[in-house]
Amino acid sequence: MAQAVGRETGHDPDGSIATWVWRDQSWSPHRYAVYLSFMQAACGQLAATGTWPSAAKPDLLEYALFSAPWT
Repeated sequence: MAQAVGRETGHDPDGSIATWVWRDQSWSPHRYAVYLSFMQAACGQLAATGTWPSAAKPDLLEYALFSAPWT
């Protein structure tokens, strides 16, 4: 998501800032790739239930998980 936002805004066209930020938080490129694969698979499983938009990208699931007020 960080790389997509960086590309869209023009602030990080090659993704190097996002890579640096994730690495700084103990996230290796491999770990981030595994995370993205998980999010994509989870999004596919949700879409198969009929309660999740079939065309939704993993970014929507990530947003839903990390921006919801869990109280």
